[in-house]
Amino acid sequence: MITVGIVGGGAAGLFAACQLKRLAVGKDIEVTILEKNQIPGQKLTLTGHGRCNITNRKDPAELKNGFHEAGNFIYPALKEFTPDNTMEFCERELGLKLKEEENNRIFPVCDSAVKVRDTILTYISDSSKTITGTAVLDICKKDVFEISTKNGDYTFDHLILSCGGSSFTGTGSAGDSYVLAGRMGHTIVPVRAALAPIALDRDSASFTKELSGVSVNAKVSLYCDGKVIATRSGDVLFADFGLTGPAIMELSREIPVDINGKNVFIELDLIPSLTEEQLDQELQNRIADHHDTKISNLLSDQIPASVAEAVTRRAGTAGAYAQSFTKENRKKLRKELKHLCLALNEAPVIERAYVTRGGVSLKEVDRKTMESKVVPGLYIIGEALDVDGISGGYNLQACMSEAYLAAKSIISSAQ
Repeated sequence: MITVGIVGGGAAGLFAACQLKRLAVGKDIEVTILEKNQIPGQKLTLTGHGRCNITNRKDPAELKNGFHEAGNFIYPALKEFTPDNTMEFCERELGLKLKEEENNRIFPVCDSAVKVRDTILTYISDSSKTITGTAVLDICKKDVFEISTKNGDYTFDHLILSCGGSSFTGTGSAGDSYVLAGRMGHTIVPVRAALAPIALDRDSASFTKELSGVSVNAKVSLYCDGKVIATRSGDVLFADFGLTGPAIMELSREIPVDINGKNVFIELDLIPSLTEEQLDQELQNRIADHHDTKISNLLSDQIPASVAEAVTRRAGTAGAYAQSFTKENRKKLRKELKHLCLALNEAPVIERAYVTRGGVSLKEVDRKTMESKVVPGLYIIGEALDVDGISGGYNLQACMSEAYLAAKSIISSAQ
């Protein structure tokens, strides 16, 4: 018999237990999950805003592009266990009916991440022993892995490290993976927030606060000391504290950790479909055709009416009618529509991030097996790795694909 320990019962750890059950049929394997929370899968229940965006039905060659610098690392895993494989597993083995929504996102028909978590726990209940309320304090590799916990010691032939990142610390993701991997000799890439809302300074937040709950489709550019360091396009949601929404969340990973003394701001292009010249011509045409109409009303078919009102106030043209709108007025309005600048005074807070950027260096992990190159028999998956994907099912798919490779490698060693 071989023994397998899984440190961390979050999404990656639970998926690993699922894959070990699938692949270990006829093998003498004992699987134990050590989870410090009283209930496993706490963060999993928050995914997809509580609905659980299980995967994204894109081809792996396209899907890998959503993992930034880690795209080439994660590609073998995505090819080996694809989104279609994930869907088949969920429907045939877990009994979860699935549905596809916008942008190839896959959700359970039940729209409940809690049910997904509970279904997984039921599935592995006869093949894995789950020990909760048991934080791992230290790991030592000799002939076997010796695990020290506050509730006693354990030994395992193989170990899967999957105790998450540093985001949403209330769910138990407190950076334990990095401490444990670091003690075993791994290099830890400094962690920072990814898929996080962005808080603005007081003046900029006063603008977004009056538009709280309103969304726009915009081109978003991140500037640092006069240089564009990242650009995204998509939905932006105004909030009391600043900005959120898909485009903002994806951009957040690029904000420098320390922005003190730096001029860092977000620039929104509220009408990205038109160049400045095209926008100016469009304004002139509308002014000529609608002399007795407020300028803000002329914009309301391109941006929400409340945003149009707020932008004209910023441009100093609030309440102005078309018939009195000058060339200088158009210039000021164009500036706010195409270059709406909102300043930051702090980097996104990792505790509010959905995903952690950084973690165990990918140079020290075999991308075809997820086995450590530093400690044989140790497998590292999930947010413990320096892998973060965009929103839309990418990160859970990465967990499932990585878990499959780790389980497959462990089972192969038992032949």
